Amino acid sequence: MKTQIRMIFTTFLMIVSVGMPYAYGEMMEKGMKKGGMMKGEMSAMLMSAKGHHAAGKVVLTQDQNGKSMLMLNNIKVDRVPDGRVYLAKDADYTKGVELGTLKQFSGNVAFAIPSGVNPHDYNSVVIWCERFSVEIGHALFEK
Repeated sequence: MKTQIRMIFTTFLMIVSVGMPYAYGEMMEKGMKKGGMMKGEMSAMLMSAKGHHAAGKVVLTQDQNGKSMLMLNNIKVDRVPDGRVYLAKDADYTKGVELGTLKQFSGNVAFAIPSGVNPHDYNSVVIWCERFSVEIGHALFEK
C-alpha cells in the first residue's frame, strides 16, 4: 500500500513539474502587453553576494487578475538551508517585506506580493539565508 501511494505521489510530482513551466510561460505570454512589457513592470538581473552564487532575472509584474507578483526567471542560486526572498529598499532586507522561502534554486519561481504592499515602494530584491545571516544575492530595479 505504501509503495502504491509513493508511486502515485511521485507520478503527481512529475506531472506537476513538467506542466508548471509550460503554465508559467503561457500565463506570462497572455499577460504581456504590446511591446513586451506589462504596465508598471520592472526587471533587474540577480547578482551574487560575496562568496555566493546567484544569477537570473527578477521581474515585478502582475498576473492575469491584476495581482502583483515577483517572478524569478531562469535563476541559478546556491542551495541554502533557509533562503528567504525579500522585496527591499536599497538591497537591505531589513528595510523590506519577506515574500517567502526559496525552495527551488533553479528555473522559474513566483512569489505573490502581499495585499496592502505597494511593490513600487521598493527598488530591490534580496535573497537572504536566515540560518547563517548572510546575503546570497540581490537585484536592483532601475526606475
